Amino acid sequence: MAKLISIDELKEGMELELPVKNKFGQTLLSANLKLEEKHKSIFKMWGIETFYIKDNGANDEENKYDEEQKIKVKKMLELRMNWVPQNSNERDLYEMTLQGMLEKYF
Repeated sequence: MAKLISIDELKEGMELELPVKNKFGQTLLSANLKLEEKHKSIFKMWGIETFYIKDNGANDEENKYDEEQKIKVKKMLELRMNWVPQNSNERDLYEMTLQGMLEKYF
């Protein structure tokens, strides 16, 4: 299970779920890499503020909503947005919006 985190939440030993890419689509760090403190400077240099890490925790925020709730919120979001995310920053924005709507309505 992937978890979206901000650079401020980065802790040494976390493992990337997805590769980290810059705004040009170039891979900076590959998936499954264990993060080190020095990676923060790479993220900051390229302006990367969020990324997906592996999260096998039992208290995963995504799991507190059932599939029916997620489907309803995704449909509401699709009605508001006539747009498909094209890159990692846009996917992050979509996921954060989706999470915010879940929290607001459920």
